[in-house]
Amino acid sequence: MRYKINSAVAYTRKMKTKVFFKWFFYFLALIILYSIMSCGIFELWQPYFIISLAIAVSMREQEFASSIFGIFCGFMLDISVGTLFGFYAVWLMPCCFLTSLFSRNLIKVNFLNHIIFTAASALFSFVMYYLFNFAIWNTVGREIIITKILLPSFIATVITALPIYLLIKFISRKLGLEENIDLNEAMEEIVDKREEREKTK
Repeated sequence: MRYKINSAVAYTRKMKTKVFFKWFFYFLALIILYSIMSCGIFELWQPYFIISLAIAVSMREQEFASSIFGIFCGFMLDISVGTLFGFYAVWLMPCCFLTSLFSRNLIKVNFLNHIIFTAASALFSFVMYYLFNFAIWNTVGREIIITKILLPSFIATVITALPIYLLIKFISRKLGLEENIDLNEAMEEIVDKREEREKTK
């Protein structure tokens, strides 16, 4: 099995334009979801849309780009929920990197895997939030944080993952680089074909 990490890609001018607009709409979705989260209309059942967005994008992009986008999503999430700036960015970055790595090499990009990685990333982020903000300080009544805030938000995040997955799927398909040239794979295919021809001679 050949593992790919940030393989070299040759871009035409048309490809660069599509990449620009694709990321423009990714960040536009981030701003819109940030605005919805900041309104507080869901109260205790607040879905963490930004986590689901970060995972959806990471499943369709390379590791480095996914990590950077994860950091931006973490910053926006910190501002939205009022945590220490950079807190969620620290945890979302590795989640996005691993999601991209697995998606490009080991798993299929589908809704089921999106749900799994979104749930895992949300759970990891919430555990870190609870640990560093309540558990280590022995905060009185910290159990209520789990049952009244974190658990409802976790359930809401997983339930609302479908529309975000479909949105990113639509953007990626419309502006994806289906005609891009992976130089590493192209060279490997040429070498393989030459070896096959030599064997048949």
